[in-house]
Amino acid sequence: MKASELIRIAAFAVLGAFLVFFLQPWLYQNQILFMSDQTVDTWLTDAYMPGAMLVFGVAFAATLAWYFLSAGAKILIGKDTSLWQVLWWMILLAPVLAICAALAFFNNSQDALLTLTSLYIVDVVLLFWLPTATSSPLATKFLPPGSFFLRRLFEPDG
Repeated sequence: MKASELIRIAAFAVLGAFLVFFLQPWLYQNQILFMSDQTVDTWLTDAYMPGAMLVFGVAFAATLAWYFLSAGAKILIGKDTSLWQVLWWMILLAPVLAICAALAFFNNSQDALLTLTSLYIVDVVLLFWLPTATSSPLATKFLPPGSFFLRRLFEPDG
């Protein structure tokens, strides 16, 4: 485990928390993202926040699960690589299912459905895909999609 990897995971978590709990509600409160079928403040309290907490928590937990599971990876042959790639995709299912659950059980606004779904997808990208693509441990560092390109941006000499 490298300190730089853990720092990047923490930085993405802080950025994600700001986005999920401050910026996105602000977009609705200031009518940048329009919603007319609910009172915005009530909807934010009763529907958005529980769903956002679910998506945030599951995506961040999935990131930590991938990081700590992959820290012990022993990849010796191509078959091992394939198994770890499948595991990454299986772990991604947890945040995707969290989005589905948040939309099914917490959202009660048809006006917000499209924007909320889009925001949740952005949240998962920021809280799961980016941290795993930029901060996976050595043996699995190039397994998440796009990680080869992103690693060259974040670690140009390493």
